[in-house]
Amino acid sequence: NHITDSNLDLFSFVAASKFANEEVDDGTGAGTKEARFSCNVNIQSPKEAFAAINELAGVMRCMPIWSAGGINLSQDKPTTASYLFNLSNVGEGGFSYSGSSLKTRNSVISVSYFNMDSKEVDFEVVEDATAIAKFGTIIKQVKAFACTSRNQAARLGRAILFSEQNESETVTFTTSIDSGVVVRPGSVIEVNDPVRAGVRRGGRVVSATTTAITIDA
Repeated sequence: NHITDSNLDLFSFVAASKFANEEVDDGTGAGTKEARFSCNVNIQSPKEAFAAINELAGVMRCMPIWSAGGINLSQDKPTTASYLFNLSNVGEGGFSYSGSSLKTRNSVISVSYFNMDSKEVDFEVVEDATAIAKFGTIIKQVKAFACTSRNQAARLGRAILFSEQNESETVTFTTSIDSGVVVRPGSVIEVNDPVRAGVRRGGRVVSATTTAITIDA
């Protein structure tokens, strides 16, 4: 099968490109800048298309998603929430929470990248002092695909450390089809759980007139 322009969600590609090309400090201390994500690679051996696409998309922290006959990119970047979930639009079971194992939380990330000056694979080590104090020194080896920038490798290491220390909990729930129209893989959502918050902060309007609104409380 061939992928043509008609199969691509060009809006998501352009949005991802703008975020990737935004200039950030290059880490040299000279006040110079570089693109947030650069892809410098020469693929010399055959690869499965799916694996190659995932690796290339992963350079700019993207995940390719096939949906409705086309491919769109979901990018890990600051964004606003697209949907609010509360007890009025989830199943009777409500929200179920589970935390990640401490074994999956690393305190030191060693990122390998290709050093253009030495023409060899080099390593950038990023540490989380707070995590080291809590868990000890737990090292994770990561390969920065298509990366030739030391500071881009460092940014990847910091992103992994941040995710592992701050995104350590999973919430599970069932919902109706109306949310499925809006929410897609990679979307940012908000959860108003009165069990967690101790107060009800979300619901539905049952009926309304020009002078009164009835809610589902």
